[in-house]
Amino acid sequence: MLLNVSQLLLEVSGSVREYRMDERIGLLDDSGVDLVSGEVRLLKTTESIWVSASFDSDVVNQCDRCLTPYSQSVHIEIEEEYFPALDPATGAREAPKNADEDTLFIDENQILNLTSIVREYALLDLPMKPLCKSDCAGLCSNCGANLNDSACQCDTVSRDPRWGALLDMVGNTSQDG
Repeated sequence: MLLNVSQLLLEVSGSVREYRMDERIGLLDDSGVDLVSGEVRLLKTTESIWVSASFDSDVVNQCDRCLTPYSQSVHIEIEEEYFPALDPATGAREAPKNADEDTLFIDENQILNLTSIVREYALLDLPMKPLCKSDCAGLCSNCGANLNDSACQCDTVSRDPRWGALLDMVGNTSQDG
């Protein structure tokens, strides 16, 4: 998601550029399979370019309970400020006032790269514990069968392991206090 901002950097403050973007990038990895679509608005300020963007995508995610891949909708709203690494008029390298390790920069070729910030915002929008559906049954802890597809034949009665040998001797599978 690269934007050439060399002309915008030379214009007066308040100049605006708007773009419609449809690009494939990997939101969860570098696979490049997720189609990200949306609008980008660039506003030239006195020292930087303010980026306002809105993107939508469908990410292939993995359910935490049953490990099945599923499609997860993601909506990304970005409001960030990018500073040029070089002065656009003179080409001199200058750091902006109050720059720190979180400051976003436009590279030396005046290319603004939105890919990493779109990934960061997408990760913030995704759930910490992704589920394919709210009532996902998950996997059987004994045989590993997907309980959403079928019931397994495992013994589902929980037994106190302290009584295990005695219960096996009498054939009692229920747990009595």
